[in-house]
Amino acid sequence: MYTRIRHRTLLVLLGLLTLADPAAGADLTLVSYRFSNDDPVPHLHLSGVLEQGDAKQVAQEFERLMSCSGALCWEEMGRRAVISLDSPGGSYADGVALADFFRSEKVATLVQRGDACMSACALAFLGGSSFWPTGGVGTYIDRTIEPGARLGFHSPYFTVETAQKAVLSGQLQGLLDGTRLAIADIVETLSRYNVSQTVLHDIISMGADAFYEVNTPEHLFAIRARMPAFDTALLGLNWQDQLRNVCLRFAAEHYGASLDEVRDYDLSYTLYADGAGGTELFLFDMNDRPLNVSGCGILAPQVGQTITDAALYQWAGVPDEHFVLMEYHMKGWSSFAYDGGDATRSFVTQGGLEHIVMPLDYDLSDMPETILAQMRKARGRDDAVRLPTHSRRWPVKTLYESQWSRSSVGAGLIIVEQTGPPELMDRIVGDTQGTAVLYQYDRPGVTVRSGEDKNRGTSYYWIGLRSGNRAATIHIQSPAQDGALTQAQQDLISLIACSVDFEGVHLGCYR
Repeated sequence: MYTRIRHRTLLVLLGLLTLADPAAGADLTLVSYRFSNDDPVPHLHLSGVLEQGDAKQVAQEFERLMSCSGALCWEEMGRRAVISLDSPGGSYADGVALADFFRSEKVATLVQRGDACMSACALAFLGGSSFWPTGGVGTYIDRTIEPGARLGFHSPYFTVETAQKAVLSGQLQGLLDGTRLAIADIVETLSRYNVSQTVLHDIISMGADAFYEVNTPEHLFAIRARMPAFDTALLGLNWQDQLRNVCLRFAAEHYGASLDEVRDYDLSYTLYADGAGGTELFLFDMNDRPLNVSGCGILAPQVGQTITDAALYQWAGVPDEHFVLMEYHMKGWSSFAYDGGDATRSFVTQGGLEHIVMPLDYDLSDMPETILAQMRKARGRDDAVRLPTHSRRWPVKTLYESQWSRSSVGAGLIIVEQTGPPELMDRIVGDTQGTAVLYQYDRPGVTVRSGEDKNRGTSYYWIGLRSGNRAATIHIQSPAQDGALTQAQQDLISLIACSVDFEGVHLGCYR
């Protein structure tokens, strides 16, 4: 009974609290079917204010837009999709509900350069997750912030106007009680999604116009998020400074302290020691008391190299033997202080954790252009490329358009045009895996595949066009099998096929 009363009171409060200015509700659109060069999963975009009930609407629209065939539906390992977020906030309850939905559906979250995800949107962002069935990993955190993006948290609050209305209506005590419950609820939510306990006070204490903004490696560490992968050599940091930055994070994690508390930790004294089995170690001395932390460092053969592995060591009282307390790895799988337990309560992910080697207060919006270019290239984003053109008008509604992709709907079909490197076209053939290919056509610079996925009850018509070192794809997806296509759908497919051109490359029926 108490739980139901508490929940009802909280919902009443959330209807009164102000988290964003009123506006139209959130809108979910399909951006592309291939998020990046190496990640063939759908990319969707959520924008606008989160209004009450939007979480349910987003979940329904997500399933509709995820109509796919063959390898585009790959869901066995990793993320099922990526959702980029751009919202000023809105309904607190819907932000939490979206976080829960993203985690249950293994959806990774992303805030792109130039976009902002604030307040309730930031809570939704925390749900970003993927899944790996082997090695005991299971569901793990998968949330990314691009340099130049904004992500901001603050506590629920109510306006002076809301307080005045509560006084006049005799509901002030309910408003105050609800505020207390809402603050307790947001603390529980942040803890459940593995935000560091050391920053909860900062987030909860924010006023109506203030945010805990994630704009440094220190903040990324606190909320267990990451940046897109890049070569850390481009940072220009020497290996000693990289190691020192890793060791500061080890100290904070081991002692349960904030990074601010260990910022001035003395790591000036170094030594060589023998680990278990006689392996020589290079250590920053951290021996603050016997039988505890003895040092932080790397295997001696790694001295002078970019830091991809490091550990916090314990001296067990045996001469020249140091044992690992916690580790940092940055390779295909990256982890920090991962103990093999629940990966959603740890810092483990596919890809890099480059920010672990960076200075705590580095301004992420000042990342070098060489790094930003590398990130764009990994996404298949050639700045010189342009989308296909159409010789005739398509009877469709455009959902999303950028320099690199355009999505539309018409006659019950979903159409996605995407541009990128040559591999984009080549992969169309591989994407038919697991489907019945009913039609195929190949000539230099052109690939066409049409068929149906009987397991999912969908059908498709895909075109790949290549011009020099650039390519474009047109994916036409139907939620029905080939034999169930309506005449309007068949006519639209024919129109698209015979009117699309990419830098002078098109099908023979083009007119």
